[in-house]
Order: sequence, then structure tokens, then C-alpha cells
Amino acid sequence: MFKPGHEITAALLELFLPASCLACGQPPVQDQAVMLCQSCLDQLSPIKGPLCSCCGRQFPKAGGGNHLCGLCLSDHYPFTLARALLRYTPPTTIIISAFKYHGQTAGLKTFRTLHQQMVDFPLFTDPDLIIPVPLHRRRLRERGFNQALLLARALYPGHGSRIDFTVLERQRYTEPQTNLSGKARRENLKKAFRVRDDKFVAGRRVLLIDDVFTTGTTVSECAAVLKKAGAEEVTVLTLARVD
Repeated sequence: MFKPGHEITAALLELFLPASCLACGQPPVQDQAVMLCQSCLDQLSPIKGPLCSCCGRQFPKAGGGNHLCGLCLSDHYPFTLARALLRYTPPTTIIISAFKYHGQTAGLKTFRTLHQQMVDFPLFTDPDLIIPVPLHRRRLRERGFNQALLLARALYPGHGSRIDFTVLERQRYTEPQTNLSGKARRENLKKAFRVRDDKFVAGRRVLLIDDVFTTGTTVSECAAVLKKAGAEEVTVLTLARVD
């Protein structure tokens, strides 16, 4: 678990111990910015077009342009656009699990490199405000860190003054979403978030950051609250996306 001083410990380990692949433990490729072996690197599955032009779901067949998926045609999301870097398949699942549940922050440098190589969306390059999806204070105490905040800082190192982890609050403790169905997820997160003060988001273009887009319930709840508070638009960027 991530504890105070963890960054110093991780830096010392990186200095004195040979680097290893984040997913399988084998020696990584020579590129120091990507801590993956060649085999695991080859297994990464970047999300490419054609995509749903709203939620970013990758369509199974190549060819054709981006267009709305059936879900987005029938159910309007409160966010303007959502995109993810990778499909949530191995070894991405292993890397994110190690980061999220075991505090293995060594992967943040790799996430930053993948973000720089893969993201080419103008709406994501210059937001007014970057907001990581918040954890409830009880979950924050249990985990020791908010993975979405660490991701935001890693993916946007030059935007520190725009990253705000206080304006959006998780006001109600909820059960983990992992084993819940779509309907149960929505019920679980109903009224779970609030904006502390509308003036901080009113009229601003907000980029919402999270680790995994599963059904979109969490980011949708956050986006709806932000829009109600007056945000001009809300876009969503996640590290990975479930098919």
C-alpha cells in the first residue's frame, strides 16, 4: 500500500535494483521510459478507430469512420467526449491492478509515455481544469492514495496549477463497482458526488481523469454534477477501457 515516503523508497529501489517489466518481471526494453518487456509491450492493445464518436468504444471491425454506437444513440451521456489509451486486456489489467491496489507507482512513468505517444485529441490538450475522479475519505484512508490524482499528475506534468482534487467531492461512501451490474452501478453512485463550490467550474472546460472506463457510470455521475454546476463541457480520459 502507498504510504508517506513511498516515492523515496521507490526511487531508491529503482537506483539500486535492476528494472523489471511491470507485468511479468522480465527485463524491460532498453527505453527507460517504458518499463515493459518486448513481449508485454507487443501485447498492449491501443484503442484505435473506428470508434464511437462520443464514448470512445472501439468497433470490432476496421474500416469506416467514427460514428455513434447504439448505446450513445439511445442514452445521452452528460460528457462531451470520452477516450481511453488502451483496451482493458492483459497485460494492461495486470499493470493497473498493481498500481491501483498495491501502490506500484513505478508504472506512472510508463503511463505518461503511452499518453504522449497515443493521445492526439485537441480537446484533451488544453483544458481549463483537470479533475481526477475523487475517492471517499474512508476509501482514501484504506488505499492510502487516489490513483486518479496520481494519473492526472503523471499524464499532465506541465498542468499542475490546473489539476484540482478538491472541487469535486465524493460525499457518500459506496460499495466497489467491480461486481455490480450496470443498473446496480447507477443506483450505487446516485448522489455520491457533489461540487464544493460552483464558481470553480462554472463556464470552464473540464477534463475528468480516471483509471478505467467500464460502463461509464462513475464518470457520467461526475460529469452530470459538473455540468449542473455550470461547467461549459466535460471530457473524459481514462488509462483503459473495457470492451
